[in-house]
Amino acid sequence: MFGRKEEKPKEPTSPEKVVSVIKTALDSKNFKYRYDEDEHVFITSFMGDDLPIGTTIRVLKGVIHYMCLLDLKASPDNYSKVAWELNCINKKLMFGAFVLDPDDGMISFEYGYPFVEADVSPEFILYFTKSMVDTVDEYDGSLKKLAEYSKRDIDAMYG
Repeated sequence: MFGRKEEKPKEPTSPEKVVSVIKTALDSKNFKYRYDEDEHVFITSFMGDDLPIGTTIRVLKGVIHYMCLLDLKASPDNYSKVAWELNCINKKLMFGAFVLDPDDGMISFEYGYPFVEADVSPEFILYFTKSMVDTVDEYDGSLKKLAEYSKRDIDAMYG
């Protein structure tokens, strides 16, 4: 493809291997988490500078999907303003996006990392998770000015 001699395709990284690597990474730092085997999702939480950041790491076919769930809720009459501000923030980001859930007004940060041919290591998972949390932590102060604090129960989502 693209003018290069075809090589034997690399064996895809299996979702089971990625789940094992994520468990190893989280266990190595003694992070508390729950793993939902049916949904293939790790449920945990990290404390930012001023807000808790509920985090799910879901292993789908070929993708690690990160979702950082902020305990911030926009009122329906403020959705347009919040969505516009999220768009302005998202424009500055190298990866991932802040999202406003139109069903409940909650704000989250999401990113999907394709791992099919990646050599995913525990160190990578820890670095990437820290990058997610740091990104949320960088912007949660400005988001807090737009939305109200509201305790989100992430266990109810996957329980």
